[in-house]
Amino acid sequence: MTSNRLKSLIACCGIGQRLDIRSQFLRYLIAGMVSNIAAYCLYLVITSFPIRPVIGMSIVYVIAACTSFFLNRVWTFSSNTRISWTLLRYCGVQCVGYLLNIIVLIMLHHVLGVPHYYAQLAGILIVATALFVLSRSFVFL
Repeated sequence: MTSNRLKSLIACCGIGQRLDIRSQFLRYLIAGMVSNIAAYCLYLVITSFPIRPVIGMSIVYVIAACTSFFLNRVWTFSSNTRISWTLLRYCGVQCVGYLLNIIVLIMLHHVLGVPHYYAQLAGILIVATALFVLSRSFVFL
């Protein structure tokens, strides 16, 4: 691929450009939908075996967080900060999201009796919103 073609592809995808909050949120939604649909399907497969929902959610959360880091860093937020500091902040924010997801899953499923697959869907929506705010303001500066 020639240098000009690569530059055109990068410009077309908006990579490297700091976007306004609406554009970032739209990209975050697209990236999140793809990532979370795949993660939710994996969660359903894992929990179809005799695995507790919290364990299944934990496995899926780590996989989804790793793939989302690179997609959000490059495409959603177009961050060009040092990857080491960005990754460190991202891990901290993901720990907050993970704890929030566990709290939602436990409260809805174990305390209120909501089926775990609905509780996890609610957790995805709540955590995704919190992670967008934290990612935009703290991680991908």
